[in-house]
Amino acid sequence: MAAVRLLCAAFLGVILAIPASAQQYPAEMLTGLQWRDVGPMRGGRTYAVAGNAAQPNTFYMGSVGGGVWKTETSGRTWFPIADDPNTGIPIGSIGAIAVAASNPDIVYVGTGEPDIRSQHSYGIGVFKSTDAGKTWHFIGLAATRQIGKIVIDPADPDRVYVAALGHVYKANPERGVYRTTDGGAHWTKVLASAKDPNDVGAVDLVLDPQHPRTIYASLWATRRPPWAVYSPSNMPGGGLYKSTDGGDTWHQLTNGLPTDGFVGKIGVAVAPSNPNRVYAVVDDLGTATAPSFRASAAAKGPNAPKPSGGIYVSDDAGATWRLVNDERRLWGRGWYFGQMVVDPTNPDRAYDVNTATYMTLDAGKTWVPVKGAPGGDDYHQLWINPGDGNRIVLSSDQGTVVSVDGAKTWSTWYNQPTAQIYHVTADNHFPYRLYGAQQDSGAVRVSTWSRFGTLSFRDWEPTCLAGESDTAVPDPKNGDVLYGSGDRVCNQALNLAITTGGKLPPAVAADPNRKTWTLPQVFSQADETLYYSNQFVFHTRDRGKTWVKISPDLSRVHPEVPKTLDPVTAKDIDQPMTDRFGVVYTISPSPIDAKTVWVGTDDGLIHVTRDDGAHWNDVTPPAMTAWSKVSQIEAGHFDVETAYSSVDRHRLADDQPYIYRTHDGGKTWTNAVNGIPNGAFVNSVKEDTKQKGLLYAATELRVYVSFDDGDHWQPLQLNMPVTSVRDIIVRGDDLAVATHGRGFWVLDQMTALRQIAANGKQIESTRAWLFAPGTTWAIRQGGQDGTPLPHEEPQEVNPPAGVLVYYWLKTAPTSPVKLELVDASGKVAACVASDTPVKPVDTEVINVQAYWEQPPPPPSAELGMHRIALNVVTPRRAGFGGPPPAPPPVDACHPVGTKVPPSEAPTMGPGREALTLEPGNYIIKLSVDGQTLTQAVTILPDPRALPKGAEVMPDEDDDQ
Repeated sequence: MAAVRLLCAAFLGVILAIPASAQQYPAEMLTGLQWRDVGPMRGGRTYAVAGNAAQPNTFYMGSVGGGVWKTETSGRTWFPIADDPNTGIPIGSIGAIAVAASNPDIVYVGTGEPDIRSQHSYGIGVFKSTDAGKTWHFIGLAATRQIGKIVIDPADPDRVYVAALGHVYKANPERGVYRTTDGGAHWTKVLASAKDPNDVGAVDLVLDPQHPRTIYASLWATRRPPWAVYSPSNMPGGGLYKSTDGGDTWHQLTNGLPTDGFVGKIGVAVAPSNPNRVYAVVDDLGTATAPSFRASAAAKGPNAPKPSGGIYVSDDAGATWRLVNDERRLWGRGWYFGQMVVDPTNPDRAYDVNTATYMTLDAGKTWVPVKGAPGGDDYHQLWINPGDGNRIVLSSDQGTVVSVDGAKTWSTWYNQPTAQIYHVTADNHFPYRLYGAQQDSGAVRVSTWSRFGTLSFRDWEPTCLAGESDTAVPDPKNGDVLYGSGDRVCNQALNLAITTGGKLPPAVAADPNRKTWTLPQVFSQADETLYYSNQFVFHTRDRGKTWVKISPDLSRVHPEVPKTLDPVTAKDIDQPMTDRFGVVYTISPSPIDAKTVWVGTDDGLIHVTRDDGAHWNDVTPPAMTAWSKVSQIEAGHFDVETAYSSVDRHRLADDQPYIYRTHDGGKTWTNAVNGIPNGAFVNSVKEDTKQKGLLYAATELRVYVSFDDGDHWQPLQLNMPVTSVRDIIVRGDDLAVATHGRGFWVLDQMTALRQIAANGKQIESTRAWLFAPGTTWAIRQGGQDGTPLPHEEPQEVNPPAGVLVYYWLKTAPTSPVKLELVDASGKVAACVASDTPVKPVDTEVINVQAYWEQPPPPPSAELGMHRIALNVVTPRRAGFGGPPPAPPPVDACHPVGTKVPPSEAPTMGPGREALTLEPGNYIIKLSVDGQTLTQAVTILPDPRALPKGAEVMPDEDDDQ
């Protein structure tokens, strides 16, 4: 199998390759920029969970978009362990985790989530850690795409089995059960469908813990069409199989189990204390394609499907089976759920996961919920410590939780910033807030700056509309008024719906309204017209009082069925349709011409109107075939004839990136993606609002930037973990993105990107460069009144206070780097130097944890771009009641012999927060190797109209 391993490695290289030749500028020119995680601080969808009996407080979880996480405190705190760009896992979608029972340092991870919603992401194979998750390396099976389960021989950590579901959108031969006996150096496929190996994959595995060469495996044949449906299809070929010789031979288990052509996903579990007791939760609706999730009632009548799904139990190791419970709450939507686990000491006690987590004490006859809430939390995987049945880790759409008391109580999921966000919008409040719908958990509003100094649970909240998939659009004049789902309006401050009196025009009987999981809604920057669409485009110019349909059905007529689709899945349609399938998926009003609007459909069409919707022109690029999803379209900010369109074809089994660009109103298009690799299909493209030719792309792997109108692209990932990036916006001098696995991120004060786009070659060739700062406000960083949040509480940082300065060094200088901020009178308001000695905190004299007294790092003198915040320096103290601050160290800012008057040593302001710079005109000076560079900056007053003399409230609990 060495050739297979080489093929997998080559496939992985193609997916993750970043062509250096395509990059316009060296990566070092961007390294000073930093993304900032702004939450929300609540979990997103997770699937894989695991642990080891020898480490009762340690558990692992795999987010379906946010990578691998670990807790060593039974869920009190979680931290990501696979984000490192060199030693981590270069994909965010995780499907399976297993820890070797014989060695807790050995962990295997299978990428690619198997709970295949239409918004799922793909995987790139199996990764292994031999140091408990500190470092990872790829060990093969890259083309398996979605991995459902990994199991490890309890006595041999090198003997591993993998259930590979395969490609969701096309036939592929990498489906089935794989085995390695040398820790992943070589792989052998040991189980596949004899009749249809390219369509039938594996999704679940379990070993008999007393006889580990006995294996049960679940095969599932499923696919998804490129159009919007809720459930995937169940093709013939599914079933439960067993091997008693370590996977060398297999036989199907049929006596009492469903064997029709509609068997879907099967979850299987063996009782550790009695291996003859085997449970299976079987998905079988009696039909290959499920009705709509929102269907009011199941079809009835003589020709109605006859479901065979339910909980099945065997007491003879799978030889015979009996149906013990067919309640839909236990097995419904089996494609999304379908897992069971048995207590390690009681074979009658088992758990089944669905919208709630259920427990039985009588071998499956009756079930009670032990975890679940209104709305359906949706659970996926459960792992029980084999040495202590009370210690359980459980994954769900809300995150991952741990119980140490047998499912009586659970840890929180409000400590995992792994939200799956679809779109991002921002309001005009100060500080501004971001809005987006979080998959499975409802839409959220997140503040990008907190008056309490750090972002925490106080700074995000659920929004009053948009659900888990729609768009929440704040009113440009009042961010508390939100629009979404077409004609719905609500007041966020009151958490109440607003009745505007306006309704969308009624549906047309001959062309019923269609919907997909997320539909666009957007305000025009030109005249604040609000647009919405299904297959038609609507607008309102009076904030929803009246709506007007301004387009015909703009989707394709009789779109062709993709050649990648099988006959069963081609019939998987769960909403009323006539001769059309698609919807208008993206709307972009021109910011410079109110009558020009561009739209794109999810079935591969682009239209533009120049007369406010009276006429629409089909300007689709000739290369775009049916079901090429126009994920977003961006009208030009500097030229009304310019537009950019990101196109996603991964549902056609085409993972190439597509960004179509036109400068002649759609007459001609160019696919401008040089530098974006295969696998990074594009979810959004945006143009900078102030610098022509500066573009940003949100892809399935990372963020990219182009400084030359798309001719060349290079990564703008920086410190952001690899995850699916779904949307990106420019908000003043910031970038903000919505990720599908790690929530919202902000790139603060990115004006350096604009200057690189304008003068990049000059900057690159210059020995040192000082970038002009962005808009700067005289606002304090903020502080927490009373007792601050302990650092174990989930929280993120505010943007840096003061003037954020970026500078570029082509080579490392021979003398220290010094940056100064000089006010209008010539007084140095702030100074930092690269040679400032950084001493460790003296824990012998402080009375707080060293965490609270860490000094800020000095500016860097290494080659590359760097950033530093210039602000009033608050001297470090030795904790409350400690000695006075020490004099400044000797450095380039304070040469030997410098006398510092006492008045220049500012103190902490009331409320335990640092003072800040005063509004006014300043000069930034960069001194390096005898050269001084300058930039002017104006610090503007706090825009919140603070009353004269306003000051931070003193801390009344301060007992110093």
